[in-house]
Amino acid sequence: MQFHGALTKSGTTIQVEAALLVSEPNQPAGSLFLARADARGVDQVTIAEVLPMIGGGDTRLRLSTGDIFRLPAGREHSKLESFYPRRSRMGAGLSRLENVRWRGVVALSIAFVFLAIGIRFAIAPVGDAMARMMPPHLVERASTMVLTQLDLVILGDSTLPQASQDQISKEFERLLALAPAEYRNTRLHFRSAPGIGPNAFALPGNDIVLLDELVTFADDDDVVLGVLAHELGHVAEQHALRQVMRSAVVAIGVSLMVGSEESILEEVAGFGGSLVLMENSRAFELEADHLSADWMAAIGRDPQALVRFFQKIAEECGERCDGGSMLASHPSFSERIEALSE
Repeated sequence: MQFHGALTKSGTTIQVEAALLVSEPNQPAGSLFLARADARGVDQVTIAEVLPMIGGGDTRLRLSTGDIFRLPAGREHSKLESFYPRRSRMGAGLSRLENVRWRGVVALSIAFVFLAIGIRFAIAPVGDAMARMMPPHLVERASTMVLTQLDLVILGDSTLPQASQDQISKEFERLLALAPAEYRNTRLHFRSAPGIGPNAFALPGNDIVLLDELVTFADDDDVVLGVLAHELGHVAEQHALRQVMRSAVVAIGVSLMVGSEESILEEVAGFGGSLVLMENSRAFELEADHLSADWMAAIGRDPQALVRFFQKIAEECGERCDGGSMLASHPSFSERIEALSE
């Protein structure tokens, strides 16, 4: 049996007519040979990678020689699939579904539904389980590496007066006393980043970064402390690590279910997973807001400090800085203010 197509030579744009041979006379069983129009004889090859083109396009096969063999769309080549790498057979099956018109549409629709349901309900529990299993020393090392990279690329040294840093650190110690024991060693880092603006953030390990620009913008000790309580809430609930692990679940799930080839199905599945991740992120922000209010009240500071902070940002930045959309990682200011006011 011969499968005719075009062969693009490795490292070039030169194409020649070629054919893949299966079960030809005198050909060993289970072997695959390549015949080229520009060469005499045939060469035994294997298929290293398959790029099935969802949408009716040609299927491209990367051979063990490095050459790319292109199978014309619409031709039956299921007999070749036994030579495909295992991870590529799912994508090949999905490509065939497109050639059966309405039946393929129905089958793909059902696959999308089950994919969406699976991603929706597996991301959180599986990702959180992975986060719990991560050795603490590895998380700490990763956090340190991330901070080091940020220092090299984005962050600069803080210019806050030492007296201000000492006062903020002293108040932060009061918050740490309320956190679970394993997070009371959380480190507060002072940095500056004019390009980022007023901000603070927590890393997957026990590290919180406070930017000078936030201290200057807030001009309110309670607001600064309220933001730090919010970030400490992220640390205590392992929000950053859980989000990283949930993202890994999405990537692994999409790869296992639809393969890692370039296809519209992979893009749609990945986009669906991203929507779930953004929903999770917004929920984490609201949870950290509530922890901030509780801890601020517990140390006798204003539990509504974050409300003033959100109102000030909304007044000065408007919709450009607001969240709340399906693609946003943070809830809208109005939603956060309402939740804290309750």
